[in-house]
Amino acid sequence: MKNIVYILLLFAAVSCKNENQTTEPKAIDKVLKTDMSAATDPSKLTIPNACEMITQQSIQTLMKSAGLNIRIKEANDPENDKAKSCFFQWDDPNTPNAGILIQIQTNPIFEEYPQYISNFVAAKLSEGETVLGQDKPVKFKKFAAGSTVGAFSHEQSRFYWSLGNNYLFMLAMNLTTLNEDQMLSLGEKIVEEVNKNFATKIVQK
Repeated sequence: MKNIVYILLLFAAVSCKNENQTTEPKAIDKVLKTDMSAATDPSKLTIPNACEMITQQSIQTLMKSAGLNIRIKEANDPENDKAKSCFFQWDDPNTPNAGILIQIQTNPIFEEYPQYISNFVAAKLSEGETVLGQDKPVKFKKFAAGSTVGAFSHEQSRFYWSLGNNYLFMLAMNLTTLNEDQMLSLGEKIVEEVNKNFATKIVQK
């Protein structure tokens, strides 16, 4: 549970950093085309249960381990109705608390910054991510999962992507045995699965 809280606090801190950024990131079009369509008021959007974005069987298949005992833990913050999170955890002798965290978020500052969701991923690619205790921002690379383009960092073990201007996703991994190529390959497959399941769950109020 401490790992879940740590990951959520880390994501919240990163989000706050981006919320304070009121200008568009540099050279957005060179790294990711920003969606300029009108954003929907988050009060008119629903956020599906993050625990329904991927099944235990799918994770077992992607991890190539049919006997993997996956435990699902809802990790929502009761005081934040603009985000839902879920931790999928299993035992790994090489990684304590091995697993993945999936978070879905709507725009927390819609009135002040309607393009926040769309610009978030582009900012990761052009500006990186500031981490406490480090002088230089962590660099993110572009990844592609189907028609979805997002930002990925092996150092942070994290993927960010968005669907239009309305939903921002994060996939965080606690899988220390994966090299960059392995993590990228696994992450892209998980993102595709999340997007597929999200499409069957999403409804507008």
